[in-house]
Amino acid sequence: MEITSSSVIPPAKPRIRSRIMAVIAVLLLFGLVFAAGNIASYLGIIDIGAQLRLVDPDTKGSDNPEATARFEQLAARLREVATILDDEALATFAQSSLDADTTTAIRTLLESSGDQYARYFTKEEYADYQRMTKGEYYGIGIVLTAQDDLIRVLDVYPDSPAQEAGIEPDDILVAIDGVRKQWELSEATDAIHRDEGEQVTIVWLRDGQEQTTVLTLRSVTVPNCTWELKDDVGYIRLLRYTENSAEEIRNALTELDGLGAQGFVLDVRDNPGGLLSQAIEVTSLFVERGTVVEIETKNGTERKQVSGKTITDKPLAYLVNSNSASASELVGAALQDHGRATIVGERTYGKGTVQDMRELSFGGAIKYTIAHYYSPDGTAIDGVGVTPDIEVASGVDDPQLTAALNAVRNMIDTDSDNTSTQMD
Repeated sequence: MEITSSSVIPPAKPRIRSRIMAVIAVLLLFGLVFAAGNIASYLGIIDIGAQLRLVDPDTKGSDNPEATARFEQLAARLREVATILDDEALATFAQSSLDADTTTAIRTLLESSGDQYARYFTKEEYADYQRMTKGEYYGIGIVLTAQDDLIRVLDVYPDSPAQEAGIEPDDILVAIDGVRKQWELSEATDAIHRDEGEQVTIVWLRDGQEQTTVLTLRSVTVPNCTWELKDDVGYIRLLRYTENSAEEIRNALTELDGLGAQGFVLDVRDNPGGLLSQAIEVTSLFVERGTVVEIETKNGTERKQVSGKTITDKPLAYLVNSNSASASELVGAALQDHGRATIVGERTYGKGTVQDMRELSFGGAIKYTIAHYYSPDGTAIDGVGVTPDIEVASGVDDPQLTAALNAVRNMIDTDSDNTSTQMD
């Protein structure tokens, strides 16, 4: 006899409606959050949308009924499937897998949005992200860079597992956990990353000799801004545009000026960006008046001005490479348009968008794009990058830094010649 759906008797089983509906509720909540024009805090501290006046904090909420309706339809369709499964299917959903199911569903939804920078952070990932923005992270304490198709150590942090193991700048990465290959930079950093307390075995090459290190990842404090005087030029390196970057650079400029610096190099190679507000403040240290950036949102365009807190007018070189991105590019474009600095190095990454972070009620956060930005002259950065005034490829003995220092010294000499002429 043929068995039809009407003759099937559902077996006795626990009801799963509540579990499925929990997943549906998470999806619906995320959809409404993502559709909203509500720009929330970057790190749960500052409402960037309100700070930059991209949204009105008194009128937060969705101003796009079509988007809200679309997500309601999505939730309704998922609810329909969940009801059918709940009533008739043998499959069950375990409560223990709810977090994993939530992660999968949200990341799929974000991917379908078309925003290449949108990302969902689980509760644990968000905690790691917050530590990193404060200069703390779990790792081995090195900065890697790609040079001549090799992965080299650019810097080693003090009091880190890498320093204790004797790893030095310019060491070449050969193998990770026994895997020998021509590593890509992002691939190598992903392979090294793991939880606190876990170990990674890395083989390094130095002066033709290999050295094997077994390193245990632990909390490492990263000095975000470092500086030194190189003869008559003050050299400043900035790793990220974090919440204190402008103040750190201001302190560096003051100290270096007191040591006799006649000009400065600001090195943002491998700097992935950070806070837009800090990019504006850093530009303001060097540019007396005018526009820093043109911000284009779904609600219009706004031009952000310098703060008027200029600290120096001495010659400046801004050192970049292909991994300098986002806020690093914004500052470089502004300095270039104002004729305030000589840009040295490689064409930058080309990320001319602004992301904001919103914490979620069930833990974790989402990051999503809220704006495009352009240089003061209206030049696009996204997908294009910033072209240096002096293009120099990376290499052994750091020719990029040498070129930046020479550019500043040439400007110092030119200023001296002009002063002598005026005095005559």
